Amino acid sequence: MTRILTCALLACLADVALAQQAPAQRYIDAQGVEIIQNRDAARPSGVASGRVAPVPKAAAAAGAASDPKLQVGAAEQAARDLDRAAILREELAHETRKFEAASRALVQSEKAARTQPQDPAALKQLNELLHTHQQNIQSITAELQRAGVQR
Repeated sequence: MTRILTCALLACLADVALAQQAPAQRYIDAQGVEIIQNRDAARPSGVASGRVAPVPKAAAAAGAASDPKLQVGAAEQAARDLDRAAILREELAHETRKFEAASRALVQSEKAARTQPQDPAALKQLNELLHTHQQNIQSITAELQRAGVQR
């Protein structure tokens, strides 16, 4: 019995030693997901990762291309791109309106603060709101540019 346990222990130790010596392997699986195998060398002992058999990149690409559910026709993709651009333009217009409204509210609050004392927290909140809308406008504009659509 102890002989079996000793052999099993030696086999586990040999497997750990081999895993720590081998470099990490990267490949793309059939769904197009990048898999990194043999990370045990970088991990502390006791933390193990699941083992998956490598799939060659060519086979993964062929598997993704042969699945009709994963394919989109050029006309359908062009329609999706137009829909996306329209949605982004609509969001940009909405954020611009919110930005302008917050800007007007901030100007009015600052004018009112000159004549009578105002709560500084309210002004800070308006500034933060204005900044948030400004960041949203920048993000949407960047997304429109990535999509190849001009404002």
